[in-house]
Formats: sequence, structure tokens, C-alpha cells
Amino acid sequence: MLTAAPASAQNMLAGTWQISTETGPGGTLTLMVDGMTLTGTLTVTGGGRRGGGGVRGPQTMQISDGTIEGNSFTFTVTLSFGGNDFPLMYSGTYEGDTIEGTLEGGRGGGRPFRGTRTE
Repeated sequence: MLTAAPASAQNMLAGTWQISTETGPGGTLTLMVDGMTLTGTLTVTGGGRRGGGGVRGPQTMQISDGTIEGNSFTFTVTLSFGGNDFPLMYSGTYEGDTIEGTLEGGRGGGRPFRGTRTE
């Protein structure tokens, strides 16, 4: 019989995380958990690519469609840049003070991300 992860295990995902990708800006991910629902914000710190393009300065995006199942999670944020909106879909797993997974959307897809808990 399959059961959902205990509330205490799900709440381990709640908190503040510093995340990074191999390409693109890093950011601060603030997560809140309510049962199997994940909410919060992602603030990208800017940087982007050299020679133009990329996010300039910090941008805070609200998490939507966030879910948790066991130690897996998914959520979407929408990046606004140059008058356009780009949905970014994150999916991954967490264990202790580490998260990792895949970022889909924007330019390219299937980019890995990693994060560590800061609070």
C-alpha cells in the first residue's frame, strides 16, 4: 500500500534555498509547504549571458502549480524579460539540506539545477 510522506518529511522542503544552474542566473528559492502543495517565490539574481541577453538585476517570481510527492517536487515560475513571459518548470528531489533536479523552459531545456538550504 502506498502512502503519502508524513507531514514532517514534507515540511523538510520548507525554507530558503540558494540554487544554481550551469547556465543562466542563480537565485534564492523560498518554499512553503501546506500538505501536498508547494508555494513561495524564486528571486533570480541576474547576470545571464555575456554580450546581451539574460536577466538584468533581481526579479522575484511567484511559484505556481507546486506539488510534493514523497521527496519529489515540481513547480512553475514565469520569467518576464524583454516584454515576453517565459514559463520555467522545475522538478526535482530533496534530501536533508540539498535539492537537485531539472529546469525546463526558457532557452533550451533539461538544464540541471542544484541547491543548498540557507535557512
